[in-house]
Amino acid sequence: MIIMLQSQPLWEILFQHVPIAVLIVDQKRVILESNPLFSKLVSSETKTLQGKTLDQVLLLLQPNSKTLSTTWSTIPTTDWVTDQKVKLANGEIVPIAYQILAIPNDDLEPVLVIIKDARREQELMELRSEFVSIVSHQLRTPASAVKWYLETLIDNRRGNPVNEWQSDKMHQAYQSNERMISLINDLLNVSRLDSGKFELHPKNVDLRLMIDEVKGELVHFASAHNIEIISRLADGLPTVTADSDKVREVILNLLTNAIKYNRPGHHEVIVAAAVKEKMVEVSVQDQGIGIPKKGQDHMFEKFYRADNAVESQTEGSGLGLYIAREIIRLHGGDIWLTSEEGVGTTVYFNLPIYGH
Repeated sequence: MIIMLQSQPLWEILFQHVPIAVLIVDQKRVILESNPLFSKLVSSETKTLQGKTLDQVLLLLQPNSKTLSTTWSTIPTTDWVTDQKVKLANGEIVPIAYQILAIPNDDLEPVLVIIKDARREQELMELRSEFVSIVSHQLRTPASAVKWYLETLIDNRRGNPVNEWQSDKMHQAYQSNERMISLINDLLNVSRLDSGKFELHPKNVDLRLMIDEVKGELVHFASAHNIEIISRLADGLPTVTADSDKVREVILNLLTNAIKYNRPGHHEVIVAAAVKEKMVEVSVQDQGIGIPKKGQDHMFEKFYRADNAVESQTEGSGLGLYIAREIIRLHGGDIWLTSEEGVGTTVYFNLPIYGH
């Protein structure tokens, strides 16, 4: 039976011939209908699927695993859910994406589950990632050479005097080149993350020492913005299991953002750390421009920048928070934020305590 539009042949035609796998499931996760493409996906006859539960069918897609059955609920989704893989009848593992849509119906409260083959999207993503990696590597070599030449000129190693205007322009060029190198490194990190080649080398890490070292690196940058970085680190802070270079990059990014976006007349950025439920939680709080409510859920997406950040003409690539999120997740931690526009933002992340 077709639940909603049984009297409309058009629905039947669409349901049977749409080039995407579709099934209708009730709130008890029992399959009411499936189209031929879904049946082909699970290598089963359409009529044999009716009455089975979603969990039983998902096991056909991913044998010996509860990943899909525990991940998939019957709660409607607003966007495509990606990063899922299934095993076809021929043994091939393929990426898929799915979406769950509510069907208005007072009695059964069914939902429509739509599944699409995401192999093409994955291929395009891999091509894009490879392109970004190649271009970034090609750009990094000349950018590094320019940095060395500018450092030589600024240090006046050859003893050739420069006037104040020339010195100022050389420093401007140096800072611009540094921003370019930072962007290139961000692009390379994104490429490695997307391709699964972002390697971690975890060890026992003292976060207190790391935070103090990053603060030291940012002393001049903070001073130039009339900002003081204040530490509020709990006594007896335990060590964590982490790749020190990668986590240092996260802390550096969060503190740099907090300094850049602080509002005039506000001179403090606070970094705190404490133990919470077998994790060490770190937070970076500013008194900056804040993030509009509509943008807060998007802040950890690639290339996303809040409208007021763009309007403030503060430089940024929109990659820092995305990279930070991926690094923290790879460590088994989480990252999130709270913000109020015109008041400030606090970004939190946590990491497992060493040995847990």
